[in-house]
Amino acid sequence: MKFDTVEIVTKEAFVEHLFGKVEQNHKTTKTGNKRHGGIRATADHYGVPEGEISMILNGGRNPSARVLEAEGLEKKVVYVRKEKRDA
Repeated sequence: MKFDTVEIVTKEAFVEHLFGKVEQNHKTTKTGNKRHGGIRATADHYGVPEGEISMILNGGRNPSARVLEAEGLEKKVVYVRKEKRDA
C-alpha cells in the first residue's frame, strides 16, 4: 500500500500568509509615511471583494474556494483523536 504525503496548512498559518501578501501589496504615500492599498491589491489579485479579504484576516470568515484555489490549496476536513487528560 502506498501512502501519499500531505502537507497540512492550518487556518492560522494561511491567515498569517495572507497578512504577508497584504503587507507586500502596501504602497507608501508621496511623503513616504503611510502605507495603504494592500487589502485592495490583494483582493484584486484573488478576484474577490476587499471585504472578503478583510473578514478572512479578522477571523470573520474562512477563505473562499477562489482564494484557496489561487494558492493551490483545497479545504479538507480532518478528524483527530482527542488527547487524554489526566485528572
